[in-house]
Amino acid sequence: MVDLDSIDRRILRHLQADGRMSVASLADAVGLTPTPLRSRLDKLRQRGVLLGVHGRVDAVQVGQGALAFIHVTLRDHSRTSHERFVDGVTAMPEVLEVHHIAGEEDFLLKVVGRDLAAFESFLLERLTPIESISRIKTTFVLSSAKKAAPIPIPDCDQEVT
Repeated sequence: MVDLDSIDRRILRHLQADGRMSVASLADAVGLTPTPLRSRLDKLRQRGVLLGVHGRVDAVQVGQGALAFIHVTLRDHSRTSHERFVDGVTAMPEVLEVHHIAGEEDFLLKVVGRDLAAFESFLLERLTPIESISRIKTTFVLSSAKKAAPIPIPDCDQEVT
């Protein structure tokens, strides 16, 4: 964990709320002038805290309104099998997230698609041909009450939980 002061924390909170803030607006919001703010942003990037600023896209508006979580169990747990699977799924644009998990399954994938037919095609033609897969379980999302929430950033005097 990187040591962050109260200004760094305020910068991160503001950027998570609105990544399009101008440098001048962000500097004003955290009580700095633009030059020291740029320096802090550079340091946050260099330290791997600030990973980038991304635009959020409405999946429905771009024809990718179906969302599923896919649980995958591998045949074996060798490093080669693991790497082969990860390399295969991370190259697929419809796979938004890949999580190595503990429990009954080995991986949890967040996958987006046009509709059920697109998912069927994805499962049959792209995912199941990966040789290291033993089992696949798909859960379709009906609705989402909360998505892409900001990472909670406690104040300096608050304990991290």
